Amino acid sequence: MIKLKDREKNDLGIMISPMIDMSFLLLVFFIVTTMNMSEVETVPVQLPAATQTRIQPEARFNVAVKADGSLYLGTKPVTREALIAQAKAAAAKDPQFSLVIYGDGQVPYEKILGLLDDCKAAGILRVGLAAEKAADHGQQ
Repeated sequence: MIKLKDREKNDLGIMISPMIDMSFLLLVFFIVTTMNMSEVETVPVQLPAATQTRIQPEARFNVAVKADGSLYLGTKPVTREALIAQAKAAAAKDPQFSLVIYGDGQVPYEKILGLLDDCKAAGILRVGLAAEKAADHGQQ
């Protein structure tokens, strides 16, 4: 017959496996939540769709070109000359500098090409074009 005092001595341990399970679940929750929090701060534009898009790591210079041709650095309106000057200064400080252009689908091709040309002339070679992910229907 087991006495009550002997049983109480055996049950004094803390069960560690439920604590490890909870810690793991919290870690997974925070990782998944953080991955979905990266949001680009720019003015809303109607991006064209492309099937071969790739998620770009965070870029510091997000340039929006609205349908009327106006330029925005983040959410602030900017002239082309000021944009290129700021980008050139930032590129001189950071060798991994990149610029992403969020061009509205209605913007004439010449305006985007002109902006790309100005970037290249300023020595900014890492330039990306943003697009919406389109459904791939097996077209080649």
